[in-house]
Amino acid sequence: MTGSDSVAAERIAGLLRDSLGVEVPGWDTDLFETGVLDSLMLISLLTEIETAFSFELPLDDLDLEHFASIDRMASYVDSVNRQGA
Repeated sequence: MTGSDSVAAERIAGLLRDSLGVEVPGWDTDLFETGVLDSLMLISLLTEIETAFSFELPLDDLDLEHFASIDRMASYVDSVNRQGA
């Protein structure tokens, strides 16, 4: 992970913990496969991410695979930030 990915991953882990009450065992844990994250929690998380990172996620390009783990979310958030969304 790069430095920016690590910062984003820390923030996302904090959102999961503080806003959704979810402790994730590892940043590479598949949140859907393990049942840690369901569809309603995902919607809440998307809103929290948009607020925390001050941008709107492009819904037309939303792929659930980007949100399967903290690692993937951090990479996606960083790529959206680089694109200027």
